[in-house]
Amino acid sequence: MSDNQLIKYQKKSISIVGMGWLGLPLGKFLANRPYLVKGSTTTTSKLKDISEAGVKGYLLTLPGLEHSKDFFDSDILVISMPPSVNQYDQVIDSLLGAIVTHQVPWVIFVSSTSVYPNIGGSVSEEDAVDIASPHSGVQLLQIENLFRDNRKFDTTIIRFAGLYGPSREPGRFMAGKKDVRGADIPVNLIHQEDCIGIISQVIEKEIKGQTFNACAPEHPNRKDFYTKACRGLGLEPPQFNSETAPFKIIDSSKLIKKLPYEFIHKNPLLDL
Repeated sequence: MSDNQLIKYQKKSISIVGMGWLGLPLGKFLANRPYLVKGSTTTTSKLKDISEAGVKGYLLTLPGLEHSKDFFDSDILVISMPPSVNQYDQVIDSLLGAIVTHQVPWVIFVSSTSVYPNIGGSVSEEDAVDIASPHSGVQLLQIENLFRDNRKFDTTIIRFAGLYGPSREPGRFMAGKKDVRGADIPVNLIHQEDCIGIISQVIEKEIKGQTFNACAPEHPNRKDFYTKACRGLGLEPPQFNSETAPFKIIDSSKLIKKLPYEFIHKNPLLDL
């Protein structure tokens, strides 16, 4: 076999930081394709789950990420780590240092649509502002820019909307709540299966240097969605009042056109 043929059949290596609700099934999905997949965790007990997913597990804790040479010896680094983790800013700084030290060529950073203000209408990728996430308090646009502005590696940013899927049933978030505003405002959600499909297609098609919104293209209203979601789980639906609430509609048309990507779960209401 020639050297060119050997290069052709070498597996591309992918390292995933954060083997949680999204990272673990993503790793399992990619490991069943022509990729060598590595996954990091801060918990020793999680290493078994990672191994069972067909992924090579690494225990990485602060400080010392820059010394984890084998983990960072990859073609692609996927950062799938919620900003609610302890010492998030410090972890990001350590990751950036390790990426540069080990010359990782491409980073896929999983971000959030919390970078958009509630403007009462549709928002696209250019509408992001430097605001703190209402859930974690982290200013994700600043974090994105640390990766985007670094010229020592390529970066792709994927901003996911509200996540739902296995073990993450939206009805549990709203069950039994009283006097809830915003019955008619649209929901912005994306299923785990589409998150994995989008990341895998970005990798397969080598879409670098781009920022994408990732949200189901249909947006049922809050009352219809959460009432059905709660009833499907046998829980008490929330009670909505007549007051409106601030909102935004996440526009994923760039993602749909540029990849292109066809959503598996176009309308979250139909999954309930």
